[in-house]
Amino acid sequence: MSGAPGTLERAVEATLFASDEPMTIAALAVHLGGVEPADLRDALTALATQYAARGVHLVERGGRWHFETAPDLAHLLRREKEQVRR
Repeated sequence: MSGAPGTLERAVEATLFASDEPMTIAALAVHLGGVEPADLRDALTALATQYAARGVHLVERGGRWHFETAPDLAHLLRREKEQVRR
């Protein structure tokens, strides 16, 4: 993938946000038209660094990449269940 600086990062970011499931580098490479795995790893690392101080993080687990809520903010998204006292 060629183009302006940051184009690959933007494409990876958009792909991961739109994906229903975490994606491997191999799956990203196929989806993005045969991008070199090393270039994808660089883009993913750069994105993870950019998101580190934000409300969502880009993380890798088991070789698959996805966005998730920052751990320190997870409590804001939990819905409390009201318990009836007896």
